[in-house]
Order: sequence, then structure tokens, then C-alpha cells
Amino acid sequence: MTAAARRRFAFVDWTLRPDRDDDAPPTTYAFRCLTLTEDDTECAAMSPASEDPTEPQTWVFDHMREHPEHTGYAELIERPWVMWPGRPS
Repeated sequence: MTAAARRRFAFVDWTLRPDRDDDAPPTTYAFRCLTLTEDDTECAAMSPASEDPTEPQTWVFDHMREHPEHTGYAELIERPWVMWPGRPS
């Protein structure tokens, strides 16, 4: 085996963690309407995403005022995560 054919491998432990760095994207919140319509499809109306979790909750009440039969919702939380080589400190 020649020197050029030799290879070294470094094994690295990876850690997955929420990205809380200053430059990380913000965590955002939204709600989606789950109520089935007359044709058995999901309404799927969705609030705007917000960094303030109470703003999408306000949208739910507004949506239900317009559609009193729409009572099922899902909260959608988008939280950035990051992979780091090595063990956490």
C-alpha cells in the first residue's frame, strides 16, 4: 500500500440542540384550522407566523367568529435546531 492510498478517519460525535445563538432564526408560532368542510376536506386556513405566540391565538378567535363551526386547530411551532461536532459543553 502506498502512502497516497492510506487514509485517516476521525470519528466525531455530533450533538443536535436548539439553536439559541444570536444569529439563529427566531422561533415562530402559527395555527392551522383542522375542521373538515362539507366536501370532507380540511379547511387548512392558517394564521400568519409570529414570534409572539399570542398573535396566532388571536387569529383563531377571529377565524372562529367568521366560521363558528370551525373548532379544531393545530399549533405549528418552528424552532431552529443546529448540529454541532463534539460533545456539548
